[in-house]
Amino acid sequence: MPAHHKGVLDEERRALGPWFAQEYFGEFIQEEGSIFKEGWVEFCDSASLPYTDVIIQSWDTAGTKSASSDYVVGQVWGRVGADFYLLDQVRGRWDFDEAVQAIEAMASKWPQSSSKIIEAQPLGAALCSHLKHKISGMIPIHVKGSKQQRALNCLPVWQSKNVYLPKPDYGEYSWVDEYVQELTNFPSGEHDDQVDATTLALNQLQGPLYPDARECVDENMNSQSLPGHSYVIGWIPARPPDEFTVLVFDLLDYKVVDFERCPAEPTENQIPVVRGLSRAYNGAVVRAFDDLDEAMLNELEMEGVLVERVKSTRKKLVAAYENLASLIRRRNVTLPPHPKLLAEVDVFKSASTFDEARLQLADCPAVRDPFHVSRDIRPQPESCRVLSSKVHLLQLRSYFR
Repeated sequence: MPAHHKGVLDEERRALGPWFAQEYFGEFIQEEGSIFKEGWVEFCDSASLPYTDVIIQSWDTAGTKSASSDYVVGQVWGRVGADFYLLDQVRGRWDFDEAVQAIEAMASKWPQSSSKIIEAQPLGAALCSHLKHKISGMIPIHVKGSKQQRALNCLPVWQSKNVYLPKPDYGEYSWVDEYVQELTNFPSGEHDDQVDATTLALNQLQGPLYPDARECVDENMNSQSLPGHSYVIGWIPARPPDEFTVLVFDLLDYKVVDFERCPAEPTENQIPVVRGLSRAYNGAVVRAFDDLDEAMLNELEMEGVLVERVKSTRKKLVAAYENLASLIRRRNVTLPPHPKLLAEVDVFKSASTFDEARLQLADCPAVRDPFHVSRDIRPQPESCRVLSSKVHLLQLRSYFR
């Protein structure tokens, strides 16, 4: 190859972008047999990015730190309608402590990212457990299928050119060239960590069950109980090292007026928290799944709190979270601006199977509470809501009479 002046090579690099390595170093992008095609790659000027509906982080973690191991990759993704934008990425061969530092730095740089999703393999689960009390929105995701299958699941949004990458440069976005190289060589390339983080993000952001949830958020919500209002409490008990969630719902105004997610250790501290909320909110009834922790439910009843046990059958579970989707879509409910709740709502998908739904609920337990307390509220036009809420109150009171 003839010698080229550095300035000429720089011009060529800018012109060829991610295909510079193919032209000058023989690192060919494999069109035949690769899942992602060169012609599907779209770029966007970072200075002209639209306002994003949702921003999340996606992390792919390596098993060990060595010169030959895969990288730890953290990406920031935004969704705008049907379009998806890769906003930022970090990548390195890091051990556990270095990965923790990288996640903390990314969370600080992107405070608007609601969810930080990590594949729930051993290192990812350990990172979530280590950071969940320091960084909100840490969610371990149980992925299904092979790497190739997960890539194929998000293929349509690439084919339709709904995915946008930053324009590569020599500064903040110098990583884009290598990203495209890995993407268009998948699954035959040497590394696939960037692709894994990408498919994790896109598969979670596609088909959200509650895409309009943030339109229902009241930033100035009053969490005080009101005279004449009836409330119901949704409670998901837990045992260490998990967290328990409890939510208070106003049956007259259809508002989630309080939400708490706290460490389950010590276990006995959950009872005073739930009992205190019941007394604070006009003797609110507590709803809980009857198969979660019968001992704690019995103890709560001994404290004088009314407990409604709900059977978690397949039919009721699916109907409950689909009903909440209808309530949110029609703006029938109001949600609080709680970051942990919104983080899980943002990535909760419309499941195609019951088993997939249960798997998501294991990853996003906070989502159980909203559909738990709203499961028997019928979606309706806004003008009918007040009358319907009064009828619902009469039905609830007669149930416990």
